[in-house]
Amino acid sequence: MPRSRPSPPTTALPWFYWVIFGLYEPLLAMCGFLGAMVDPKKAHDAQAPWPSGGAPEAPLSKATQVTMLQLAHVVGLLGLINFFVLGAARKYLFAHPALQEKIVCALLTPLLIADIVHLTITWWALGDSRWSFWEWSGLLWITFLTGFSLLVPRIAWHTGLGRYVDRRDGQASRKI
Repeated sequence: MPRSRPSPPTTALPWFYWVIFGLYEPLLAMCGFLGAMVDPKKAHDAQAPWPSGGAPEAPLSKATQVTMLQLAHVVGLLGLINFFVLGAARKYLFAHPALQEKIVCALLTPLLIADIVHLTITWWALGDSRWSFWEWSGLLWITFLTGFSLLVPRIAWHTGLGRYVDRRDGQASRKI
């Protein structure tokens, strides 16, 4: 008896990817937003190791404080955009996986670039202390761990792993 081929995925945003990018990433973004809003100095001072071993005690300048709050706002906004755009793509485009794939790709592609740039800048900013893992702050560890926890699934999504890919799966359904 011939072995039947498993049916191709029917959505460009399966449950796993929805949880990672539509729930987990927005949750991380909102936590970062709230943390910086509650204590911008603490968020600022934890970004990278300080050459003297500790951050200055002085309060942040108004310009630095505004910059921290604006960056926090952008991070929170990106989380909300993920939640609403991916939620709408799942809800309203479920019957159109090729269109769903294009919309999700339009969101995840710049975020993939942002993941790489964010991790690269953070790595560069560490300077000579980048190899002194034991000196990293908790926030620095979280930055790398969560950064890779988003980068790896984003690369997997772009390679078509476990999801509908129109070039691959759409052709099969059109031939039937």
